[in-house]
Amino acid sequence: MFLKKFKSTWWPEILFLTIISALVYLPQAARLSFHSDDWYFIFNGLVNGPKAFIDLTLHTRPLRGPLYELLFSLYGLHPLPYNLTLYFWRLLGGLGAVWLFNLLWPRQRQANFFLAALFLVFPGFLWWVSGFEFQPYVLSLTLQVFSIVFTLKAVGANSRWKWLGWAIAAIVSGWIYLALVEFAIGMEAFRILAVSLFLKRKNPLADFKDLSMRTIRASAFFLVAPISFVYWYQFIFDNWRKAQQASVQLSRILEDPLTAVNWLVRLFQGVLNVTLTAWLVPFNGNFYSGQPQDFLVRFAIAAVVIALVALTFFFFTNTAPDENPEQLNASGGWQVEMLWVGFLGTIAGVVPVVVANRTVTFNFSQYALPASLAGVLFLGGLVFSISSKNLRLIVLSILIGLATLTHQAIAYKAVTEEQTIYNFWWQVSWRAPAIRSGTTLLAQYPFEIGDGDSLIWGPANFIYYPESQNHSPAEIALSAITLQPETIKNIKMGGQVNATDLVITNAAFHYDFDKLLMMTQGDASACMRVINPTWPEYSIHDNGLILAAAPSAKIDGISPGTVSPQPPQSLFGTEPAHGWCYFYQKADLARQFGDWLEVSRLGDEARKQNLNPNDAIEWMPFLQAYAISGDIESLDSLAKSIKKEPFYKKQACQVLTQMNENDFPLSADVMSEVARLFCDD
Repeated sequence: MFLKKFKSTWWPEILFLTIISALVYLPQAARLSFHSDDWYFIFNGLVNGPKAFIDLTLHTRPLRGPLYELLFSLYGLHPLPYNLTLYFWRLLGGLGAVWLFNLLWPRQRQANFFLAALFLVFPGFLWWVSGFEFQPYVLSLTLQVFSIVFTLKAVGANSRWKWLGWAIAAIVSGWIYLALVEFAIGMEAFRILAVSLFLKRKNPLADFKDLSMRTIRASAFFLVAPISFVYWYQFIFDNWRKAQQASVQLSRILEDPLTAVNWLVRLFQGVLNVTLTAWLVPFNGNFYSGQPQDFLVRFAIAAVVIALVALTFFFFTNTAPDENPEQLNASGGWQVEMLWVGFLGTIAGVVPVVVANRTVTFNFSQYALPASLAGVLFLGGLVFSISSKNLRLIVLSILIGLATLTHQAIAYKAVTEEQTIYNFWWQVSWRAPAIRSGTTLLAQYPFEIGDGDSLIWGPANFIYYPESQNHSPAEIALSAITLQPETIKNIKMGGQVNATDLVITNAAFHYDFDKLLMMTQGDASACMRVINPTWPEYSIHDNGLILAAAPSAKIDGISPGTVSPQPPQSLFGTEPAHGWCYFYQKADLARQFGDWLEVSRLGDEARKQNLNPNDAIEWMPFLQAYAISGDIESLDSLAKSIKKEPFYKKQACQVLTQMNENDFPLSADVMSEVARLFCDD
């Protein structure tokens, strides 16, 4: 009795979607921190307070400012609440999708549930791990879904007051979702398609002309939101992003009509990515990194999710009690509706992205998000066109299982990258008690960061220059450049450049290529190293561009201090144990200021604790200290590790033989031993 009553409510959908989505998105939530471009957002909030987000978004997408301001006022520098809030928007959007699909296909409860589940775990959106920056994108999608739901409720209302209430809700939510993500405007066509399908359900005997007229009349009022938004956005709003200006894009196609061909190619690519390849390509690009225990956890979570898929498949009925399942499936009418509404809706959702000369790819997966609502309809139409019930279950299990594994892999990669960054900057804090304002940083992480310089200057300024500024744009005391081929040209030319980025970061930068502090960690198992031009030493893991830029590196940006700075625990976690890298950083700092006795002491202490580097190049400061002190026994001991790699052996020869030139003379006995150990071929 209870089960029957429970089944007749909305609670099963709410319960199962919550459990499935929690398993997909939340296992790593407590470990996820700020990610990628989150850094420049939260640094603005740190130095200028929550009001900074108003200036940050004022001339791009101004409605995002109050949202960021509210969230930062509530959560500050604590990443977990942002991640949970973003998940809440995602779940709410999935529940709204159930409501929407049940309005369109009221007798297909099973199909509607799985359409919503596919939408909720859509693996084509990879940036959900950036819990701050992508709040507006996920909230916009949720409001998009509910705006369409409210539209259908208004169209089906049986009283003027109900119509008015639903209509106002639809227009307000419709305007807000567009103001948050303007390229989602193509989904207004999906709204009209949904209205047409909804009216068809209520008027099954209406012919095409009659249905079209009914759709136009019912939809006309709801065009207020997109039309007013476009007018405001293109003719009133002071928009500093050229890609979002229709006149700029129109001029491009007038100047080069072949641009239209590129648009068609990108449209095809975008539609294919949203509807089909999103379920395979992100999986293939992200799944294969990790340790054996990580794969076991991922497969365990996916197995539980697939078990829930099977449970819900048999829990929900696909037809109303008075209909014959075989007759309903044989007609195929509703599956065809899903296919054409999904296909046309996906095209409409992708078009604004393409016209703005952007591409719906998985590197910029936010562009796939608005159209995903239509994309899962097309995919669902294909799946539920399969006549065999067991085969449908298998396909749904594979799709949702792949999505689960994809999201687990994305979360794992994000956590790994974040932990690597935190470890890197904890080591910097040990190595550099202070970094002079005006220094330009260049850092190599053990993973590719592209042009994401905020991943360098963000953490650096949080640690060394977190003071309140109370002015806009934010002044960045430590600017940063990324390791790119064009970077080498700027470094070789030297000089200074001032740049103010008001469009993206709302920050002012001062680049001084004559004050370049270079830091590198080519492998996650190795220590961070500061490139010292006096004692240049390179790892086999260093990028070739590091070697090209190294002669221009300066070390005097690091100044001595009494106490090492403490990175904020809410961002960088607790201080790592003082293992090998701690001793290496402190020894390298002592070497910079010529305190060879301290280097020897640290080396002795590390060896006493049986600490050893994973990269033998890190023995170099200790090798030099033992050479200066005449400790030939320790010199011989370290040589065993260094000589295993010819590249390191050659560097040891060069560094030690140059010590006399750098006013640190070695005894004749030591020089003879150096020649024997490292310089004799």
